[in-house]
Amino acid sequence: MKKIFLIGDSIRFGFDEEKDRNLGYGYHMKQKLYGKAEVYYPFENCRFLMYTLRYLGEWKAQLGLGDDIDIVHWNNGLWDVLRLYGDEPFTPIEQYKEQLVRVYKRIKLLFPKAKIYFSLSTPIIQEQAGGDFSRDNKDIEEYNKEAIKVLEPLGVEIIDLYSKAKPLQPKYSKDWVHYTSEGAEILADYIIEKLDI
Repeated sequence: MKKIFLIGDSIRFGFDEEKDRNLGYGYHMKQKLYGKAEVYYPFENCRFLMYTLRYLGEWKAQLGLGDDIDIVHWNNGLWDVLRLYGDEPFTPIEQYKEQLVRVYKRIKLLFPKAKIYFSLSTPIIQEQAGGDFSRDNKDIEEYNKEAIKVLEPLGVEIIDLYSKAKPLQPKYSKDWVHYTSEGAEILADYIIEKLDI
């Protein structure tokens, strides 16, 4: 039975809003793969690349994972493109590219046998974006393109979650960024299809 480790933001993790538990694709992957694969993930939002880089080793230790993880599925990006108070994206794009490589190397160090997959960041509902806490699909698309350029030559398999998620809006949208549990389940099915399980 293969062992899968999922790293990712609130699209993977889900979130709590006034006790309304919204489940991310990670939960659905674990349920769907029960008896077929062991699925592990941190019980928190992995946020932006530097946060993932900082805590990756601790998550491995907390979950009691060894070096026998077969697959690491990873996404970071929505926090990196975040614009606070009209400022530039939280992680400048050149830094984003550098941090992608650093996180990749950390994954290879901690999980040397794992095949690595990276899912592109999902779109937001542009008409609802704005204010002091905002994102822009143009940024997401640009960062996704750079992620492909950086990670594909390293042998990372790219999963185009952006294109898969776009038609789900607004029917399966929880808000302008997140998906309902039904939407997250569709994303989970798509990711599972792409993994070598």
